[in-house]
Amino acid sequence: MVRHSGVNQKPPRRGGIAACTVACVSLALIGLFAAPIQAQPAAKKPAAKKPAAKKPAAKKPAAKKPAAKKPAAKNRQPRTGSQEPARPSGPPLPAGFVPPPPLPQVMGLNNPLLTPKDELAFRRKGYSTFMKAVRSPGLGSRAQQDIRSGIRWLVARLTMPTNREALPVRRREIRQMVQLQVKAAPVREFVLRELTLALAELLETAHFKITHNNGQQIQVVVTRPDPKTGKIQNQVFKADSLEVLRSTKGAGEAARFFDRYAARTVFGGKGGVQNFHVRLNVAYLLGELVVRKGDPAKGIPAARYTRAFAPLCDVVNEPRQLDAIKVVAVRGLVRLMKTGQPDASYDQRLQVAQCLANQLQRPYQRSVLRQRMDSHLQHIWYQEVLVEGLAGVGILQNKQAQPFVETVLAGVLADPNRHFLARTAAAKAIGRAPLTGAFDGGLRSYQLVELAGQMAAAYNKSPTAGYWPRSFQQLYFSFKAINKNDVTAAGKPAGLLGQVGTARLQDAYRQVVPLVGHVIVQPTVTADGKQRFMAISSDTIKPLTDWLAQNRPPNYKPAGRPSATAPTSTPKPKAKSKTKAGGASRS
Repeated sequence: MVRHSGVNQKPPRRGGIAACTVACVSLALIGLFAAPIQAQPAAKKPAAKKPAAKKPAAKKPAAKKPAAKKPAAKNRQPRTGSQEPARPSGPPLPAGFVPPPPLPQVMGLNNPLLTPKDELAFRRKGYSTFMKAVRSPGLGSRAQQDIRSGIRWLVARLTMPTNREALPVRRREIRQMVQLQVKAAPVREFVLRELTLALAELLETAHFKITHNNGQQIQVVVTRPDPKTGKIQNQVFKADSLEVLRSTKGAGEAARFFDRYAARTVFGGKGGVQNFHVRLNVAYLLGELVVRKGDPAKGIPAARYTRAFAPLCDVVNEPRQLDAIKVVAVRGLVRLMKTGQPDASYDQRLQVAQCLANQLQRPYQRSVLRQRMDSHLQHIWYQEVLVEGLAGVGILQNKQAQPFVETVLAGVLADPNRHFLARTAAAKAIGRAPLTGAFDGGLRSYQLVELAGQMAAAYNKSPTAGYWPRSFQQLYFSFKAINKNDVTAAGKPAGLLGQVGTARLQDAYRQVVPLVGHVIVQPTVTADGKQRFMAISSDTIKPLTDWLAQNRPPNYKPAGRPSATAPTSTPKPKAKSKTKAGGASRS
């Protein structure tokens, strides 16, 4: 009745009052009919009320419930503790289990250089102008401006999180634009140069700001997030000239920024610090830019843009880049050195070779089983790619006429601390390097046979390891070519027997073949029908051991025994100190 009395500030409704009246009458009638039914048990209730009077006594055990709650509360405590890790559930972890390392910081970075709104606006208004400039036969100032705007848009699209899964598609669109849309050679050169500059900035691991006065009074501010805390860190480098900046310890990155971006940047120094997937696809793209189409039917490869080698070298040299990105960069560099246009000069090849050789001096992983624990060290796969790339650069000697490429590869081959995958990859790479008449076949053949003996001894200790077939195959291919298309950078058949083929190398090859033939057919089916990995017999190893004892060259130096402990971290650089006035300073 409150609803209709006006208490809720609404006028009473007649229909509502009538409905309430009918409801009240209905309840009264129901009560009349229900009263006789409930009267019978209600009459008996007085006799039943006596035990009901004892209910207060029955409440006593109910009063003890708080005491009963204590064990319940105790039972809840272990439940909350068991929610942390599900220890009891599932089978126990295997012995020696190591959890995977946390994801590196680069996997979570996001630095979009283009918003969806701006992306759509350029597509509607600027894209047609950009394509018109790309297809034009000439290269005027207006066309250059339109091409720069379009390339900035194309490259910035790679950084949008919405394009993360479509990065290979975006990459293909850029390649096709260069190959299919650009007609004139001057326009293609300009497009490739602008693309390289824009893509290089995306590969930087820091932001930078450059100020100077005609090459003097230089100041470079380098900004990057701390790898552990994520806090932004700034470093300021000052110098009177570029020469002074280059000579300052710790200012190598700042000098490189100034040398490359002082004239112009596409994104104003804010293009770096990109996500892993963005960097990976950019590294791929720099090695895929085509200057001239090839003819696969005639075996003519497409000519790549040689000048893209500089940012790829920077990726390989940068200690903050992941090995996965460096693998792509190394393979792109080798492709540029082999098929680049214009043909790579000696200085460019030497720069690439030194870049790869320096990487092999980093602390490295030694065991496949410890890859998770040693994830901060140089990956075994990356070591294989480095030695393979070093052989494919196309040079052997430095400016002092020293065969440093062969020396570096032989050092990896003979290093007892490296994994056999890396050592045999170096052996295979020696057979594909452009060897000269100064090649010491006696020493290298002895080192190869010695490596085969060490592998045989290690194989007999753990014949079921999955890397043995590949390791022995790589050792075999150090002597032989894989097929007729397997040639060196100079066009000779790959393999030491194809390049040199001395009697000593032939003899060494005969010592290695029985070991390879035994391992690559494992496991074998025994008489009981089971597959087993058979050890290499002593009768097979004895001729090799005798050969090593009889053919030791006079200039052979043992590499030493494997060390018991592996490196745990990359050496940290020494603390930098500020220079005196007039020089360069870092703050």
